[in-house]
Amino acid sequence: MALDATLGGEDANSYCDVAFADAYAATRQWGSDWLALTDEDKELALIGATMWMETLNWTGTRCSATQALAWPRQGATCDGVTSDCSAIPTRIKQAECELAIKFAKDPDPITGGGGGSTQAGTYVSKQQLGDLVQEFAEYSNPQSNTCDTCGDPALISKYPWIKDFLGCWYAGSGLSGGSGLILRVRS
Repeated sequence: MALDATLGGEDANSYCDVAFADAYAATRQWGSDWLALTDEDKELALIGATMWMETLNWTGTRCSATQALAWPRQGATCDGVTSDCSAIPTRIKQAECELAIKFAKDPDPITGGGGGSTQAGTYVSKQQLGDLVQEFAEYSNPQSNTCDTCGDPALISKYPWIKDFLGCWYAGSGLSGGSGLILRVRS
């Protein structure tokens, strides 16, 4: 599959092209690892990064019903910059590059290649005897046994730093504070 970074394109599969990624990589500590990759490996990593970024909720609205990707978008403002249909914010493309190097090193970092297991179900996170309070939480974050990020998209669970990197362009997962806490109070 060839990389297509056409802005608003019907067949687009990447927010940025290899030239942008190469220029960005040249300014990063991991840049020599990226620049040593073949163009085909770079394209696959960029396409994979974009695919996972497409699972996120974004501010604003798509510019066209026919565009393949979530970006470009219009009507979103982040740090004083309002998105429009003429460009994809640099931070979005930089985030794609940051993820792409991770994907180049591990082509299936989120779903994993089998082996290992994660805990599932609920656990009692708090008990109290006076006025009997019992709180339950769910094991759903493969990175920890807490529920601080329950309901977060898989990309955010695997790379929580990306949320800060995307800043206010990222609209969140829809859960208030990412909490999946279940409260049961009996008095």
